[in-house]
Amino acid sequence: MYKSIIYIILFFFSGSSVYGTGRTVESFNKGWSFKKAPISNELIQNVGTWESGWKEVEIPHTWNAKDMQVKAASFYEGIGYYRKIYFAPEALKDKRLFLRFEGVGACAEVFVNGELVTEHKGGYSAFACEIGKLLKYGKENEIIVKADNQSRQDVIPINHNLFGVYGGIYRPVWLVVTEPYTICVTDNASPGVYITQNNVSQKQANIQVKVKLDNGTPQPVPLTLENRIYDQEGRLIKSEIQSFDLTPQGVQNRTSSFVIKKPVLWQGRENPYLYKVESRLLKDGQVIDKVVQPLGLRTYEIKAGDGFYLNGKKYPMYGVCRHQDWWGLGSALSNEQHDTDLAMIMDIGATTVRFAHYQQSEYLYSRCDSLGLIIWAEIPFVNRVSGHESENARNQLREMIRQNFNHPSIYVWGLHNEVYRPHEYTRELTRSLHDLAKTEDPDRYTVSVNGYGVMEHPVNLVADI
Repeated sequence: MYKSIIYIILFFFSGSSVYGTGRTVESFNKGWSFKKAPISNELIQNVGTWESGWKEVEIPHTWNAKDMQVKAASFYEGIGYYRKIYFAPEALKDKRLFLRFEGVGACAEVFVNGELVTEHKGGYSAFACEIGKLLKYGKENEIIVKADNQSRQDVIPINHNLFGVYGGIYRPVWLVVTEPYTICVTDNASPGVYITQNNVSQKQANIQVKVKLDNGTPQPVPLTLENRIYDQEGRLIKSEIQSFDLTPQGVQNRTSSFVIKKPVLWQGRENPYLYKVESRLLKDGQVIDKVVQPLGLRTYEIKAGDGFYLNGKKYPMYGVCRHQDWWGLGSALSNEQHDTDLAMIMDIGATTVRFAHYQQSEYLYSRCDSLGLIIWAEIPFVNRVSGHESENARNQLREMIRQNFNHPSIYVWGLHNEVYRPHEYTRELTRSLHDLAKTEDPDRYTVSVNGYGVMEHPVNLVADI
């Protein structure tokens, strides 16, 4: 009986053999092989030259699980290759297929059947790419990921001095299958749904839901978008429907506005109450895509010399910093290990966590929403500057904000941590990061950490905190 229950659960959650109408999201973590080798991109296209030396691995995986911890001065810093043979069912021929990587350390290139699909610079943010047009349906396809954790002057962090950047596909990979018209998958790997809240009080809250839509065909198509809000008990409390022709000229935004009367507020550990927002895309009355996001209604305020206020109530901030690696595992952690860390943090009575010093697992942010922990999220702009990292720092900040925009637990975006000379360059880059954060998300604070302990230092006073 026990085994039967397990099989039933796996059937309902796998989604790997049935493709109906709408989005499916499948684990893409099994069936990978790995090897370390300085093979050029040109050799990837000649599969016969590199058939030997592979070992089977399961994602999440890092090649630095042990050497970075026991041989800090001589760990392997360089290139690793991952290979997977994927049979693309004929049933997917008229669908759109995407790969979504939650984290690859630190720079990645993705190839499908020898063709470069995308590259990504930064070991801590997710990225997504569309692969359907390069697949051979009804046949096997070779997917290669080239990962490289060698430090670079143009990618933050620019060295391994403050913490080591583990190499590999160390967070989960997902295969996302959609209809030709979809809620956007490739908007910096965000959910494609952005929820903002204003004038939040115990009397009412104003909500806006912006949905980014993507037409993968050359023709306009009549669609309907329905945004729904459910309370924590699963009751539908608000709904808004709009119909339109989705044209093929780029990603387009559609916004719904709501007023919730007498809302239950998200009050940290005291009451981490979560509504949920369900965005449904319909064609001819049939749901063809759906994205669900959390909604915790709250206001944050920091008063200088006084403290932190949550929904107008002074809220104590007892906190820790959390790095994402474990002894013997490196950064390739399961949700069980993330939960173990969170259980210890909850056990000591912490109310807040600084995720140091980089974007961490999406699962962690979601768990903090439901646990009521208040979160400081930041990018890995740390320690030193090169003068070449400004574009990448801004891109990593944009990715972090868009991917985590809807988590009510996050109150502040971290811009830099103890970055030293040259001061003027660091100051101007931090200022531009602050401006970018306010453009992407004007409702949260920004923070930078000064390593000198001097309020009037040239690098200080260009973030909110």
